Amino acid sequence: MMLVAFVLGLIAGWGASHSEVHARRLLSLSLSIEEDSIKAVELRAVALAGCVLLAAVASWLVSEDHAVPLAIGVLAGVLLPRLQDRVRAARAPDYDS
Repeated sequence: MMLVAFVLGLIAGWGASHSEVHARRLLSLSLSIEEDSIKAVELRAVALAGCVLLAAVASWLVSEDHAVPLAIGVLAGVLLPRLQDRVRAARAPDYDS
């Protein structure tokens, strides 16, 4: 069942970057501020925290609460897309130089 927690963490880490638009809207409505006044770093942190919280609750409901595989899954979910982007960028030829 630790695999379930890992996969939920992986989905939460990957989904955090895709949920930033929804987090921006939710923060602006709940705090009654303009969407443009929210800093990108704060927005990423809130989106990641929200996704990790949802993954932790889902992990608690579906399986036993395993915090370590969930945390490792979140870390992998955050780092793997960035690593894939770097590999793609390294393989792409640079025609500007």
